[in-house]
Amino acid sequence: MKKSTKSLLALLLLLGAMVEMKAADVYLLTAQTINSTLGKYEVPSNHPLAQNTSYGSNVYSLRITSMPETGFSFRIEVSGWDKQMQPYNDNDPLTINEEGTQNPISYTITGDCYGSNKLWKVSYTADEYEYLTVNVDITEGTTRRVWIEGKKASAGGSGEPVVRSATDIEPGYYLVGNFFSPYNKGGEFNPGGDGATIEYTKHVYFKFEEQKDKSYAFSIPACLTAHAQILAVDEYDKKMVYGPDEVFNLHGAKDNTSALPSTNGAVGTICGTTAAKKLVGSATMAEDGNYWNLVTRNDGVTDDDGMYTFSFTLDKDGNPSDWQVKHDATTRVTYLIGNMEGATAQPLFDKRKSGGNEGEFSDNMEAPLYFDGSNSYWAIDYIVNTVSDNGILAQAKTATSDIHETGSVHNNSGTHDKLFFLGNGGVDYNSTSEYRDKVWANQKPFTLNLHGIKRIQYNPNKGHNGLSTQDGSYGLSGSIQVIGGNAADADFLIKTMSMIGDAVEGTYDEKTGDWKYISTAGDMKYDANERCFSLTISTVGDKYKNSHFRFVANNDAHQNWGETDGNISSNTGFARPAYDAADDGNHSCMADDPNDVQYRTKAREDEEGFGSTTPNQKDILWNRPEGIWTVRFYPELDKDGKDISRYTISGTKVIKMPFTYRVRKFIRTYSSNVAMAPVNDNVKVYEAYSYGKPENAGDPLSNGTVYLRQLKYIPANMGVVLVGEVPEGESFSDYATLNFSLKEAPAEMPLEGDNYTAVWTKADEYVGQEWNNYLVPTVTAIDNLGNADTDDKGTILHRFFGLGNFHSTKYYKENQTGDDYIGFFRLTQNGKSGANKAYLSIPANTVVDDGVGKEFGYIDFNGQFLGNETDLNNQSLAKMAIVFDDEDGGGSTTTVTEVKPNSTDDNASFYTLQGVKVSRPVKGVYIHNGKKFIK
Repeated sequence: MKKSTKSLLALLLLLGAMVEMKAADVYLLTAQTINSTLGKYEVPSNHPLAQNTSYGSNVYSLRITSMPETGFSFRIEVSGWDKQMQPYNDNDPLTINEEGTQNPISYTITGDCYGSNKLWKVSYTADEYEYLTVNVDITEGTTRRVWIEGKKASAGGSGEPVVRSATDIEPGYYLVGNFFSPYNKGGEFNPGGDGATIEYTKHVYFKFEEQKDKSYAFSIPACLTAHAQILAVDEYDKKMVYGPDEVFNLHGAKDNTSALPSTNGAVGTICGTTAAKKLVGSATMAEDGNYWNLVTRNDGVTDDDGMYTFSFTLDKDGNPSDWQVKHDATTRVTYLIGNMEGATAQPLFDKRKSGGNEGEFSDNMEAPLYFDGSNSYWAIDYIVNTVSDNGILAQAKTATSDIHETGSVHNNSGTHDKLFFLGNGGVDYNSTSEYRDKVWANQKPFTLNLHGIKRIQYNPNKGHNGLSTQDGSYGLSGSIQVIGGNAADADFLIKTMSMIGDAVEGTYDEKTGDWKYISTAGDMKYDANERCFSLTISTVGDKYKNSHFRFVANNDAHQNWGETDGNISSNTGFARPAYDAADDGNHSCMADDPNDVQYRTKAREDEEGFGSTTPNQKDILWNRPEGIWTVRFYPELDKDGKDISRYTISGTKVIKMPFTYRVRKFIRTYSSNVAMAPVNDNVKVYEAYSYGKPENAGDPLSNGTVYLRQLKYIPANMGVVLVGEVPEGESFSDYATLNFSLKEAPAEMPLEGDNYTAVWTKADEYVGQEWNNYLVPTVTAIDNLGNADTDDKGTILHRFFGLGNFHSTKYYKENQTGDDYIGFFRLTQNGKSGANKAYLSIPANTVVDDGVGKEFGYIDFNGQFLGNETDLNNQSLAKMAIVFDDEDGGGSTTTVTEVKPNSTDDNASFYTLQGVKVSRPVKGVYIHNGKKFIK
């Protein structure tokens, strides 16, 4: 009997365990067709969820492989529960997490999330996902949650690009600190958060701007808790950090006698604070007890909100010296920042409605942003719209435990003490997505998919409560709006921006004086660091004295900026002829005194009075002497639609040039009308000294050899090859670009007209040898270069080649055979050479150019992948190996393997002498199995 009792007890225990382990019946309720089955709101529905043990015994999932085109809505029911699971607000959105995401963004089920009259909304674009998975955690208590995972339909990268760490920081002054919350997700979503101390290569976004009084200033929220310093970066990439020579505390009144500074007050040496010390700099990137220690002013006692403006001045040696931190309770600041490399934050300022120290803010913050068709933006924010909502408050407290209604604002809003990145999940603003105009924390950035300048309004008070309650939102959401209507109505639809005129080499005809609007020589690039278009140009002698220009969009003469009508009528406010002269009512065009310009829709040649004055009154004077100058153009409309475009010109001694990564080297050609030199020893300079024919010139697949000799610097108006050192510990894919720095060459270097043999780094070894360089400079771009030049009888004089790598050639792309290598490849009949570049020009015989080819090599055959007697219409490529004279005793050759067609049998491909692949050769001469074939 005792044994039977034990057996019965064991059986009951086993049955009890089986009952406990039985999976629940969980259903997705919807009225839409999912997985090819029409849904319903009855249980059992047509869409049951299965237990997903990979997440635990209480998680249930449904994979959806067939779904409505752009979205669906649903709620959840668990059999035996008296109420269904639903969102807090009807149509609250669910974020789609990438499959496999750790700590996915989910929707927390609170006590208010039960009922049968609301639905979650899942949105996407047509064919965006291969499948989606709905997951539900039904664990008893507050951990119940719903989340979505998805696998993208097409393979690709890991998502939107993000702002890269600032390992290569542009020159200037930056306010650095651990301002960003560690709750920023990072990865493909945003640039992540900060730690307990300052990281000097991360989040370098807050760039000081020079003011009219020559000081520098930048503003940050006064509610932040962080350490802060000033980072100075010079043109040579030398970095210094500056601080107040102690740990200087900025705080509210909580745990202190009073707030410092006081409301709307200031501290620092500029305003005469007792015991405040001048800034002290260090080349060591460390805090070292030399920083401002910020503790939030929204501490429950002071709560005056607002912002701090950090400012400083330079001493006579150009170093940061005196400083000030001023509080402003009437204004607060948020930011917008692009995902472009080197981008800096665009401040958005907001005033209180009453204009005083208390009351609500207007919450309408605007700024002009530039879009290049692919770049995206985040809002940077800290303002929680309402802390009176329990769901939002719970989310916010996860990141800031003591968040509360800000006393001086009185509208239920609160503030985090760190900054967050807000995006809209990477959704196109012009899409039909329901939340396309909303942004919330830990989402991919938003994009407008347009080219040009547009005013964007950010409102932290017009988000969506449902978004603010999502896990990972931390209570933050806001709205973005394109001012003036749909994003397609761009204020300035700018695809290209150029400087055109007789002040810009290559953009005018010296004989006729006509301006060449279609020229690309003056094309400017968008500078995400300065948030403007920029162009660095060099001038020599007095050639450009009293010359003029205009800014031109899209190479269209009818979209230009010149001097303003107001300046012309008042005869003042122009670019000052002598920029460094005393103030005479005109502008120096320096950073602290920009020149304002006006947008015009009439070509200068069509303007009334054109030609009656010399120059035309609306043209802009180039007011700089010889040197290297960077022009920055800021096309912009203010909030009332008024044109406030302006430009500045600043002198520079250092320029940064992009090098392309090819076969384990960063390499490019280069030329300039000013002698230049590498800033560091991470760049080597070479000229093309000679050319050696292939051993078998009759083999069209054989390669010749170009011998390069290293130079000490880059002489003016000389074509060279530059090779940049690959940064240690970093990896790059082919065709990636990296900037390397060049500076104006020292005066003691041999200049144009001197004996260039002295410029060889191995000049002592080459004593008695003559100078030669087959690289031709194109300081100004040549768009119609072609691949050869001829005399008046059509005889070829030189053949032209461009620097590249084999795998980028048309031949390789068609045949997919042969290892990659760097070489010079024959240009096509449409060959061109860009500005500040060079091309290889090799004599076609031993007579041209006074017989230089006899000594330094010539190419009198078409060979390689090309051929016919004139080859002027040839579009195929020829190859050459490169030998660098400073590597391996002058014997280092770029890796070259013999290139053969894909097959070596009788059915291998046939090619014309122009490199055109044919399936059935007719009568003529062809290349077959690497040899000449006559049919």
